[in-house]
Amino acid sequence: MENIVTNNIVCPQCGGENKMPADEKFIECQFCGSAIYVDKRKVVNHFVVTSNFNKDQAIGNVKRWMAGNFHVKDLDKLAQISQVNFYYFPLWYFKTKDNTSDKIYLQPAHSTPISEIKNIQIPAGALKVFHKSEFNQQEFVNPDVLFESAKSWLQQTGVNPELITESSLVHIPFYQIYYNFKGAQYTCLVEASSGKVYANIWPAKSEAPFKILFGLSIFAFFVASIVSYAIGYFVTGDDMLETVAAGEGIKVVSYFLISIPLIFIAYFIAKKV
Repeated sequence: MENIVTNNIVCPQCGGENKMPADEKFIECQFCGSAIYVDKRKVVNHFVVTSNFNKDQAIGNVKRWMAGNFHVKDLDKLAQISQVNFYYFPLWYFKTKDNTSDKIYLQPAHSTPISEIKNIQIPAGALKVFHKSEFNQQEFVNPDVLFESAKSWLQQTGVNPELITESSLVHIPFYQIYYNFKGAQYTCLVEASSGKVYANIWPAKSEAPFKILFGLSIFAFFVASIVSYAIGYFVTGDDMLETVAAGEGIKVVSYFLISIPLIFIAYFIAKKV
């Protein structure tokens, strides 16, 4: 990364001087072909992660994700896909090095409602130098979070800026999928390199039936305990030790008998909710 002190830009890869066109943020080094992103007085490398999934494959990943245990039953069958957008989303990529190891930190370079994006794992081998001729630039989301803002965020998280050894702008391929379920619209992202699905909000299973079952279970076991000791008292008489022993034995049997229908009810709820 170099400071821009004239209209010439020094490539951070090969050191060659390039003329900076007016009002341009993205340039390509005329000497080595490396992509360079210019943010005010800073120059950083510009990389792209290759997409490995097409539209249909991305939708298939979302359907499998919808069929997971944390979502409403049959969400994958009942949800209606309304829109699919493909784009390359920008992330600030910081690599730090200390006495122990190298670490990678990501910060969205554009506003997004999906906070999990910063947790994406980017293998070093997946980074490809951006060349204008190889991509449709209309598919690229332009950054609106400046380099210094991202660096300030990194410092606020406790990272020493002096440990930064590499800073880059990396564009990650995404399919943003909108779907409708019971009159509400939801969205999720499919990272088109790994196929992983990211979402902050989705139609989750209702907790009410499980809470009701939990309350019913507590009540049933409580009543069973009282009844067990009462039966033990009538069977053994006034001997406290014998009453407790008999009550414990009856309680074990009653707990087992009560658990059977509760297990079936819980299974039914899990399958239907």
